[in-house]
Amino acid sequence: MLRYLLVTLFCFSFTLGIAQKSTKFDNLFDSANKYEDVDWNLAFYYAKMAMDNRGPDVSYSDIISLNVIFDTHYQKMNMLDSSFSINKQSLKLSTDHKDTTLIAYSLINIANIYVAANNNEAAIQMYKKALSILLRLNDIKQIANTYYNLSTPYSNLHQYDLSKYYTDRAFQYYKKINDFSGIALCYDVYGTEADRNKEYKEAIRFYELEIQQFKLANEPANLIIPYQNIADTYLKIKDYVSCKHYLELGMNLAISLGSKSDVYEISHIYSKYYEALGDYKQANFYMRRYFEGKDTIINDQLKTELSDQKSEFDRENSETMLTIQKLEAERNLKSKEAFRWILIISTVFFIIVLILAVNRYRAKQKSFLKLNEYKNQLIQQKEKIEETQKEITDSIHYAKRIQNTLLTNKEFIDAHVASNFILFKPKDIVSGDFYWATQKEHYFYLAVCDSTGHGVPGAFISLLNIGFLSEAINEKHILEPHLVFNYVRDRLIGSVSRDGYSDGFDGVLLRINTRTREMVYAAANSAPILIANEQIVELPKDKMPVGQYEQMTSFNLHSITCKATDTLYLYTDGFADQFGGPKAKKLKYKQLNEYLVTIKDLPMKEQHQRLNQFFEEWKGSLEQVDDVCVVGLKL
Repeated sequence: MLRYLLVTLFCFSFTLGIAQKSTKFDNLFDSANKYEDVDWNLAFYYAKMAMDNRGPDVSYSDIISLNVIFDTHYQKMNMLDSSFSINKQSLKLSTDHKDTTLIAYSLINIANIYVAANNNEAAIQMYKKALSILLRLNDIKQIANTYYNLSTPYSNLHQYDLSKYYTDRAFQYYKKINDFSGIALCYDVYGTEADRNKEYKEAIRFYELEIQQFKLANEPANLIIPYQNIADTYLKIKDYVSCKHYLELGMNLAISLGSKSDVYEISHIYSKYYEALGDYKQANFYMRRYFEGKDTIINDQLKTELSDQKSEFDRENSETMLTIQKLEAERNLKSKEAFRWILIISTVFFIIVLILAVNRYRAKQKSFLKLNEYKNQLIQQKEKIEETQKEITDSIHYAKRIQNTLLTNKEFIDAHVASNFILFKPKDIVSGDFYWATQKEHYFYLAVCDSTGHGVPGAFISLLNIGFLSEAINEKHILEPHLVFNYVRDRLIGSVSRDGYSDGFDGVLLRINTRTREMVYAAANSAPILIANEQIVELPKDKMPVGQYEQMTSFNLHSITCKATDTLYLYTDGFADQFGGPKAKKLKYKQLNEYLVTIKDLPMKEQHQRLNQFFEEWKGSLEQVDDVCVVGLKL
């Protein structure tokens, strides 16, 4: 009974000890985080004590949180190797636990070190890798931080436009979440940019805004940098009183926080300040302090690195000695007979391994020779494929030249409709979409059509359709657009549709009387769009294609009445069906028509440019899904 009581008391005391340690860790952890943005030196002290008092149940995320505080301390002390090592540890922890959020944060911290080490290209790659994760997670705070961080390496590379672009993006996000600290950081970049452009009053204004924001965020430790910057700017405009005031603020704060890097940076500005006043003795004193500070930091860093290396060596040496002692103990316990058998078995095992190794080597040699043979065959096949592909591509490019000769010359359209544009973007080299025009007697005809398919098959059908349209008007003297469509449909059914295919086209055939300017048209599954008085008018169409279809009634003839200020648009479905935008969805006709309203009063050349830009920005990096043809007319 007494034994059970003692065991129970022991378990209770052990559990109590763990609970007390856990409570102590939590208190130290909270203190470290509390002082993180107030006094990074004190935060480091609490974080180190928390790490020393952590229990087995401490989460990996808490360890990474403490590592962030260590990282801040190491960077302030210019100990970049230690900073890099602690962040690699955080990246491994977050990767092992598949925590994508903390993976992104660790990548950002490593990128910060690359910036400090002036490896700006590597930093940009790290930031963008982290940003892609954060955008998927919709982590607004860290998205803003990463945009801000990206501005620094681009500035270091003198790519100031990109630096400002990322700062602006960060500023928008910080404003959205009312992040005073983040807004302050952006003001620092704006101030630096103004200073670089010698707009000193504007720079001072931004630095003062930065100070206000850091005070609102209750982050006094971050005030050192704007104090330095504003002092340096006042020095440039020879306002020595204001310069001295901010130098004293910055130096006092840096000394109180123990920030060596900031102390020697402010000493550098002090040196320039006294030099400007002609006090060369004081200038020389602060310049020596500046360089001594650098040497001290380098020495501290060197000590830390040597200490780390020594600890690692001691650990490895201790493990080796334990292994040797264990082997010696085992060897002393064995008899000579056992040793002999071990030697025999080892020898036999070695011979077997040697034979297997020789056989494996020979097999590898055979495999290597076979692999080389396959490789040579693949190279030959690759060269044949590339040669064949080149021949096919050359043929398609030649087909494009043929197709372009059959498409109507722009000057011919300009002669009949002076104000127009044509946006023509084949998905592949050749197109199933086409625009075509002709003149017969006192009539001008313009067709905008989308043939079945795209690429080479679509191009063949488009050439056939152009041929039948020309045949109907110029040879058969059919002048009414709807009767032209009836004729072309019959010709298509009688030629390409006899084997069961339903090849043809959707489109509009417009006829303009060059004497009276009267306009009539036929429309097959494609409606002309008239924009009049800011209103979108979708003109009538027949809901059947020009080709084999379940409904084979005659096409209708429609008339158009419009004013000089109205704009008429004829287009195929490729533009509206394009996937893109922020959600990779179809554009659709409504959005296309609404955009046309916004550009309808611009000159036709500018409309063409705006529409092409709108399409490319909407498409982004996605593939073009279909041929695109848009024709605009102001009659």
